[in-house]
Amino acid sequence: MTELLPPTRTDRVRAVVLVLVLLAVFAGVAAIVDSLGDEPTVVVQSTGSGDDDLVGSTVPTGPLEGSFLVSGSSTVYPIVLKQAEEFGDRNGGVAISVEGPGSGDGARKFCAGEVPIANASRLYKEEEIEICEANGIEFIELRRGIDGITVITSAENDMIDCVSFNDLYALLSDEAFGSDSWSDANAITAAWDGTTFPDIPLEIFAPGQESGTYDSFAEIVIDAVHAGKTGLDTESREFVDSIRNDYTASTNDTVILQGIESSRFSLGWVGYAFAQEASDGGTARMLAVSKGDGGACVEPSPETIADASFPIARFLYTYVNADAAANDPAVTAFVDYMLSDEGLNSVPAVGYVDLSPVDQTRTQTIWSSRLTGTGQWE
Repeated sequence: MTELLPPTRTDRVRAVVLVLVLLAVFAGVAAIVDSLGDEPTVVVQSTGSGDDDLVGSTVPTGPLEGSFLVSGSSTVYPIVLKQAEEFGDRNGGVAISVEGPGSGDGARKFCAGEVPIANASRLYKEEEIEICEANGIEFIELRRGIDGITVITSAENDMIDCVSFNDLYALLSDEAFGSDSWSDANAITAAWDGTTFPDIPLEIFAPGQESGTYDSFAEIVIDAVHAGKTGLDTESREFVDSIRNDYTASTNDTVILQGIESSRFSLGWVGYAFAQEASDGGTARMLAVSKGDGGACVEPSPETIADASFPIARFLYTYVNADAAANDPAVTAFVDYMLSDEGLNSVPAVGYVDLSPVDQTRTQTIWSSRLTGTGQWE
């Protein structure tokens, strides 16, 4: 049996020293924890891979707070609404409202400083930019995706399958004002031995003048005919450059589609995402389009819109107030999310077409460098 001996003086000294060392270690750890603070800041740099990457910015990991309105294009509306909902799920302290009164109405609010973000289905017009400048509003212009303006009719209309730019001019330009039958266009198309349309009623449901889709349709289709880009002789005959205004116009794409459905031989145009949804639901038909008479009839699809073989393709934009981007963390974080890998999934998810990798990188560079003004996409 081993005899237990009382501790020596040396043993007692060693024990005291060990206790003091442990206390020092604990004190050092506590000091390090206190120095970290409650809300650390991290730098998140997009690498192009991973769903949660943001576009190079310093953001707090603590909760964001704020509220703001996004206005503008009804075409871009579904993209930004989806992104706002996803962003809100992660940031309960930020309340984002999204509306789609039209590109023009959104530009008026944006250039008056009423909203920090506005969407447009076209580039801002010179007069809109002048208003922004007069009000001291600097902006960051971001290209968001690609859309194909889709010509539509009722799902029950089996008389029309394809229309050319010249046909659309004869049916929808200001020269066709007052006509209420497809066959009324024959008096115009006869000037170039063009399409002969059947004698069926014509009811038009389409965007109004405050809509960017209205402006883009006029610029791409009507102006092309007016400028002689569709094979017609503009020297021997004058062509107008405006759209007729005697039709049922609305800023609400749903209202337009309801009108299209209500009339068998209707005609109109909306953004591709809305047209595709109506087509899938059996309430509208998407018509193929050719730029010139006798040309290839191209149906709108993500593929034909992306490669521009569909002749009424156009880019979509978002405008960000530069001051808000510099001083409002909630606005900055939301735009970061819109341009993140996960946020960009919303573009095809709602029916539009992704930018090319080159254009997407350019957009992200414009945002990360906070490059202001227009002209980056010309």
